[in-house]
Amino acid sequence: MRNSLITVKTAPDLNAKSYIIRRQFQQPPAITTIDGRPINDIDLDRGTFLPFDAYGTAEIELIADESLGEKRRVLLDELISAKLHQIQFTLGDYRRKLDANADSIRSADRTIAEIKERIEELGDARGRLAVLPPAPPGAETAVLSKASQQQQCNELEMQAIDRSIESLSTWRHEISTMLTKYRKTLTTPCTIPTSINAVPTQAIDALLLASIERMAKYFADADNEIATTQAGVTSEQATLREAHVQQKASFDQLQASNVVAGQAVRERAAREQEVAKLDTLEKHLTEALKARVALYSERETLKASFLLEREQISRLRSDVATELQKHTGSKVRIRVLENADQLNYRQILTDGLRGARVRNHEDILSQLLCLRPEHLAHLIRDNDLDEFEAQTSLGKERSSKILEAYRSLDAFALETVVIDDQIKIELNVSPQGDPHFKDAAELSRGQKCTALLPLLLARRPTPLIIDQPEDNLDNHFIYETIVESVRRLKTSRQMVFITHNANIPVLGEADLVVVMNSDGKRGYIEKTGSLDECRSEIIDLLEGGEEAFELRRKRYAK
Repeated sequence: MRNSLITVKTAPDLNAKSYIIRRQFQQPPAITTIDGRPINDIDLDRGTFLPFDAYGTAEIELIADESLGEKRRVLLDELISAKLHQIQFTLGDYRRKLDANADSIRSADRTIAEIKERIEELGDARGRLAVLPPAPPGAETAVLSKASQQQQCNELEMQAIDRSIESLSTWRHEISTMLTKYRKTLTTPCTIPTSINAVPTQAIDALLLASIERMAKYFADADNEIATTQAGVTSEQATLREAHVQQKASFDQLQASNVVAGQAVRERAAREQEVAKLDTLEKHLTEALKARVALYSERETLKASFLLEREQISRLRSDVATELQKHTGSKVRIRVLENADQLNYRQILTDGLRGARVRNHEDILSQLLCLRPEHLAHLIRDNDLDEFEAQTSLGKERSSKILEAYRSLDAFALETVVIDDQIKIELNVSPQGDPHFKDAAELSRGQKCTALLPLLLARRPTPLIIDQPEDNLDNHFIYETIVESVRRLKTSRQMVFITHNANIPVLGEADLVVVMNSDGKRGYIEKTGSLDECRSEIIDLLEGGEEAFELRRKRYAK
């Protein structure tokens, strides 16, 4: 209702303080003391002041229907949120390292491709040098050849120095960018003005600010050092360039005085220069290939650590499921199937198939899902058609089209795609004899709630509100599952049921009954008390009146 107002009075806390929380329709909640004074240092929106669980029938059905996906995992993950936060932080660090490693490998691949292209351009330089005739007799070929080789060295020197100056410039830019990036993040206050935790968060803010100031000084020192080095290298390069000019002049003069041998020497010098370039390129190629091997080795180590860290989440979830199973009863079973939720992976494969020009995508996906993401990534990266076809049995033509389409995927990102855990919530639907458990997604509407409610009741000790759980349940299930769970758990958590079914408050032995009524405009409390004190209201509202209740009793007696 648009004009509705909800008011909640809290029980006294450890400091014997109570609060009143009011919320108007579509308005933020307001909290005051018992005497009406506003409270500004408590944040209601962070879910820490008054944590509780609240579920309606529709939401329970959504959780039951989602056999794959996030909703069921959240039921377990919320119970281990602190541990998961630390694991996710570590996983994020590994992901950043893997991303940096992938960038380095891509850079190495580009370097290797560029070197190979330049080697191909030189062709058979050694063969061309070997077939040249000797220089004419009498010419100063040795001096001319040496001078020619020095010209080649001069060219390589300048290229190396230019690369060094460029690297220094890049380094300075990266330092400046890094400082700007993290300064913005780390100087954003952690302190929330309305929070009661201002003292520790302000201390954290001070630590971060002091660290940024110290790091800014270190970064400034590093920047000055690089700038000084860059200026020195540039100055020495200018001196070297003057020496190169003089050496070139001497070489030109030597060529002019050896006209007879000039052409032959120039030809030989050119070929020798090509061979020297080839030697240098081959050396660089060997170094680049070794560096790439080292990067892949580093990547394998990072991936192994990432997966080991990820497995901790599955173990934690399994531990939670085992603990919950102790409280849900024998009719409901909770299991964690590790790496069984392929929903995200399936979507990536589906998107990749759109440009493959092949039919029967569902059949193809069933074959592709048998490949782990990292295995498929290797096949894509290596363009290994034979192995891809052998693993999928999709035929050469279809395999070729699919593999070509998947080459647009980021193979490095595909390697670390997480196949998450599947949470099985199952109900024993066998009335007697051997148990027959079915997943909640396969059950009827009533059975879905029957499977979920014992889990929701046992999940954690915070207050629980459930709105009309009997909507889709028959009385047999209500008594066998809900009432049993309520009796078992009522001493460990506060439970509030909005219900029209007498079995829940009566057989569940409610400590407090709140009878609600309405004048058509607003709801109000008509009566509160124990089961005995509200006996007549329960019979009247939930049993259809004393006469109807008595008639049923007599009918059952016969």
